[in-house]
Amino acid sequence: MSKQVTIKQIAQYAGVSEATVSRVLNQPELVSKQTIQKVKDGMDELQYRPSALAQSMRNHTTKTIGVVISNVLNPFFTTLVRGIEDAATKRGYSVIVCNTDENPDKEQRYINMLVDHQADGIILASTGNHANYHSMVNDMPLVFIDRMPQGKDANLYDTVLVDNEKGSFNAVDALIKQGATRVNAIVSPVATTGTERLNGFRKALTAHDFPIREQDIALDDYLGQHTAELALNLIQTNQCDALFCGNNVILMNVLKVLKEWQIGDMKLAVFDDQPWFDFVQYPIISVDQPAYLIGTKAFITLMDRLANPDRPVTHDIVRTKLVIR
Repeated sequence: MSKQVTIKQIAQYAGVSEATVSRVLNQPELVSKQTIQKVKDGMDELQYRPSALAQSMRNHTTKTIGVVISNVLNPFFTTLVRGIEDAATKRGYSVIVCNTDENPDKEQRYINMLVDHQADGIILASTGNHANYHSMVNDMPLVFIDRMPQGKDANLYDTVLVDNEKGSFNAVDALIKQGATRVNAIVSPVATTGTERLNGFRKALTAHDFPIREQDIALDDYLGQHTAELALNLIQTNQCDALFCGNNVILMNVLKVLKEWQIGDMKLAVFDDQPWFDFVQYPIISVDQPAYLIGTKAFITLMDRLANPDRPVTHDIVRTKLVIR
């Protein structure tokens, strides 16, 4: 392994003092362009890499943020993280992605790790199982995505969310307008999103004078591990002709059931939109939530919080779009 190149070696190569090299690294505005170029040429030739730890100590920043999400395999979060990463790269930031699997213990371990490693801030899709995130992150900037924080945290932190209730209402409303006579739902009860989407489902039924039957609603975990069993039970027991799925993972498992049991006549709606929906035999009504835009907005919000730590808390609602196929 080659030895670490020192500032002294760079100074000797460039024909300047060590103090000048230090100024080029930390206060380039005090050095002439010609001298900066000589020092940079020396760094390139000697393959010098500044110590990230030393830089973070001098600048009080690690240029690193954490992104804590529930399921990286969910296409919504995959796209959202890409939006964060692209925005972060443009600003010279690195991103650490942590996957909680909706496990509050994993979530707390990851947050502790990011705090211990002095990340500049965290973007978090909360499991909803912690009552006081402030005690976990201390004064570290925190932006909530996808799910609204609960309790007093709701007034402490910036959020970038979508209107889950309105989006779900519009999707179920569209199903009924297409002729559905008994709409059932499979949603995830996790955190706030499942509750809000279920509220939208119920309000749409009420708006059309449809009865709300609790047996028409099935609750699955966020990973959709029981969707197949739940969907088959709703279809066979309730004779429903339409299903509203709380997320695209649930929808994928519903489609497997429909194919396996050769059920050809079923209206479907889902909260989320994916390109592959266009190639499914069922005309899927979807709520398109712009995951990439949510990611970029979350990063911008975090950067603004870092620059203006005392500004008022903001709650950004990103518009969804109803897609009817």
